[in-house]
Amino acid sequence: MISKIYQAATMAEALAEVKRDLGRSAVILHTRRLRKGGLWGMGGRHVWEVTASPNINVPPRIPVAQYVPQRDASAKAPSAPRKAPVAAPPRPAGDAAAPAPQPGAPDAACLARQVDEIRRMVETLLAQRGGTETPPMPPELVGLRARLIEQDVPADAADELVAQLAAELTGRQLAEPQTVRDGLRKLLAGRIRTARPDGDGKDADGGAAAGGAGRVVAFIGPTGVGKTTTIAKLAARHKLHRGRSVGLITMDTYRIAAVDQLRTYAEIIEVPIRAVLSTGELHHAVQEMRDLDLVLIDTAGRSQNNSLRLSQLRSFLGAARPDEVNLVISATSNRRCTQEVLDRFLPLGADRIIVTKLDEAGAFGVFLNASSGGGRPISYVTTGQDVPDDIAPAEANALADCIVRGAWAGREQ
Repeated sequence: MISKIYQAATMAEALAEVKRDLGRSAVILHTRRLRKGGLWGMGGRHVWEVTASPNINVPPRIPVAQYVPQRDASAKAPSAPRKAPVAAPPRPAGDAAAPAPQPGAPDAACLARQVDEIRRMVETLLAQRGGTETPPMPPELVGLRARLIEQDVPADAADELVAQLAAELTGRQLAEPQTVRDGLRKLLAGRIRTARPDGDGKDADGGAAAGGAGRVVAFIGPTGVGKTTTIAKLAARHKLHRGRSVGLITMDTYRIAAVDQLRTYAEIIEVPIRAVLSTGELHHAVQEMRDLDLVLIDTAGRSQNNSLRLSQLRSFLGAARPDEVNLVISATSNRRCTQEVLDRFLPLGADRIIVTKLDEAGAFGVFLNASSGGGRPISYVTTGQDVPDDIAPAEANALADCIVRGAWAGREQ
């Protein structure tokens, strides 16, 4: 008997391929669902495999006319002689391969229904079992994957990381916890994108602004993420540590306390501040401060679900024409909320991301989720309320270590 194997993403596609290749008379011999690619069932894809044959050798039925049951020897002879069986009428030449069905025997349609029923039963069992069994994941990696999920890393990303780690380390290395953690930290650091502080082409030690005087940087984000405090920290950092001339502009007039808070910081570090209510005032304030080294713009917090407010924010950014836009997000937000914020704010022109409230966070997958894929590089992280302290340039290895340890470096596990 000749058999062929077909694979497709779905059972329907596989059966369609069988039908195209072998015709309607093909017989399904075996079906199964398996995963191709990846390691230990991770990173691969599910496919359906169907084994079929163009025909199957089934012993021909014995014609009724040639079948004579044997009687028991002890049975009495019949009282009357048996009549010879009546020969079946001759069949046309085209029907030679299709003997007449016997009484009580299943016909072709019945057999087809039975095959279909068996196939459906097999598909159901395979679906319940999740396909064919794959080799178990090494125990050293089971807890590691669970730790990544706890850190709010998406399951597919966790699978890819663990599979990649298993491919790069030997069995002996997988048995060494520190080696496994170091390997994971390296893989995570390779996926987390970071940016130079302030996007001005300098390192953290300072130096002259590459873009020249009058660099304008705006800060946007949802409510309650700490934009105003972050701006105060950066203003003090540049004024006190780098000796730059800094100006502040606030558009957050919805919260009177926010204006007073930023004005207090401005008085302490002795920098000018302007509060604006309209796009015209914003444009004028930016032009007034063009002779300063750095102008920081504080915007009012906007809900990612308020399209009208986001549209107004876009208009303000258009009037300011900033050289850089920082999206400020909180490490305390869950992955779904963070993704919604990214989806709504990044199209406004955000160049990079600042992650705040590391001291309050319980999971740190936000570093990977915000900067990978279509995200933006992370420029700064904040770790508390103290001004001008509790802020640091983002460094990929340090952020990766937060995910591996489940804590930022300033807090013990």
